Amino acid sequence: MVKCKVCEEEFETEKELHKHIRSHKLLLVDYYQRYTPRHDLLTNELIKFKNKEQYLSDDFNGKPNMKKWLKSRPIKEAKEYCQNLLTKRKEKKELVYSPTQVELRSILSPPIQFYDELFGSYYKFCSGLGFKNKYNPITEIITGQEYLKPEYQIIIDTREQRPLKFKRPVTVKTLKYGDYAFSSPRATCNCYIERKALSDFIGTLSGGYERLINEIKRAEDDGAYLVILVEEKFQNALSFKFLPHISKKIKATPEFIFHRVRRITQKYPNVQFLFVNGRKEATRVVERIFTSGCAHEKHDLQLAYDMRKL
Repeated sequence: MVKCKVCEEEFETEKELHKHIRSHKLLLVDYYQRYTPRHDLLTNELIKFKNKEQYLSDDFNGKPNMKKWLKSRPIKEAKEYCQNLLTKRKEKKELVYSPTQVELRSILSPPIQFYDELFGSYYKFCSGLGFKNKYNPITEIITGQEYLKPEYQIIIDTREQRPLKFKRPVTVKTLKYGDYAFSSPRATCNCYIERKALSDFIGTLSGGYERLINEIKRAEDDGAYLVILVEEKFQNALSFKFLPHISKKIKATPEFIFHRVRRITQKYPNVQFLFVNGRKEATRVVERIFTSGCAHEKHDLQLAYDMRKL
């Protein structure tokens, strides 16, 4: 049972409570900020309200405030806060794997680099919290010189409508999944790359979600790895509602889209999401992944890209 804090009437579900709150001529934001006030740890301003779960879990009005607060606190306090952040998320979301860079950057959390700075090793720290590690710490990703030879080609799927243009030879043929593959599956540990413009990415994670899941499952059954490469800066993808080239008719929110991204990342170990700065970068990164000795199986690609190692 949940109780209305205005009149103390009880309801069986939260949905019924939220409907009842309207009878007091209150919006949800007014109700929660008035009767369950929560304040930004840095500025002491009320936490901005998007939905109940977000409001009751956020401690800051944005990452800049979180970063300033963490930098201002003693090391011990900053460590305790970050540990509690991951521990609570692990329990609440029933996470199995250490959160990836994409997962952390899409929620109110420091990125992996900050955890490395604070604890010495993010992956060792996560292991101590009971997470399983899919990836290893990044030092250098070495390009396999053998696979730079022109006899190794990039395969482009026949259904790719706006193919990237490579300097090395290409072959066009139908792929079972993804848009790009390499002529030597051994060199890439059977890796396929699915290229997405940001609008395609949004559509796929909303209306095309079930189709994407089926594609991931087919790849998993065949022992294949799928990198979903989005040709857009990560920060832009997180705030796509404000981008002029994204249709205002799109109803999906960044919160909804990245909730699904995080769900896929935790459920399917054979998938990574990677956001890069435009088509030119996408072209470079596709070839880099295919010639990097199966780096996608060893490393978090978004972290590697953010660190300029990819």
